[in-house]
Amino acid sequence: MKTCPKCKRELKKVFHGEPDDELAIESMNGEIIIGNCCESNYNYYCEYCDEFFII
Repeated sequence: MKTCPKCKRELKKVFHGEPDDELAIESMNGEIIIGNCCESNYNYYCEYCDEFFII
């Protein structure tokens, strides 16, 4: 489990690209965040601080 460097709460994994059915379900359940279709620098998101992180 990755934690936010600011608030120390659990971070959500960010998936970049076209999700398959399983990833879409994980996103709807709030387990992951679906980013944009292109690779990006960030790979985790803190919903409490509303910030993206590279970890």
